[in-house]
Amino acid sequence: MPRRSASSCLLLVIATMVSGPAQTQSVATNPALAPAGRYRVVRDHTQIVFSAMHLGLSPYYGRLGGATGTLTFSPLDPSRSAVAIELDAKSIATMSDAVSRALCADDAFACAKSPKIGFRSTAIKRTGDAQGEITGDLTIAGVTKPVTLTARFHGGMQGPLGQDNYQLGFSAEATIKRSDFGLTKMIWSSTVGDDIHLFIAAEFEQDK
Repeated sequence: MPRRSASSCLLLVIATMVSGPAQTQSVATNPALAPAGRYRVVRDHTQIVFSAMHLGLSPYYGRLGGATGTLTFSPLDPSRSAVAIELDAKSIATMSDAVSRALCADDAFACAKSPKIGFRSTAIKRTGDAQGEITGDLTIAGVTKPVTLTARFHGGMQGPLGQDNYQLGFSAEATIKRSDFGLTKMIWSSTVGDDIHLFIAAEFEQDK
């Protein structure tokens, strides 16, 4: 076989191997089609992005990762669902290493004393076909306050990389006041707005 023909065949085989499975995968956007039961957090696809206004001029962003947790999913009756997630406070990261370190200090997130940032739901209700509200307790720097998240179900699918467990994807948003959590002791506190916007991206996989 000519070298060019052999190369073409090899590329075709590789393309089929790469694109074939992806073409057969589809995301089910109807939450009622997802299996009920217990799910666990997919650590590398779950994070919180937060922002606060800096000097009233522009939002300053950071993120938190290192997630662990579980979801009990009841697609036909969301009120019976429950979610509990913890994030690693020491994972806090911004565009500035100095700011990231300052946020972990004792006068801010107190990462050494309070290594986990946690959320545990107390009530869940559906507000649309793929939307809902999740009320729960948010713990930051050892202080716990009630928070309501506006949540969206993006879809579910069988393991996209050949796993035998089902995957779910969600996002949620909320605005909290840092003063409610005692985050006002930093020397630079007056330069940052009190309102903190949270954007949460989360994926879960069946806990088999």
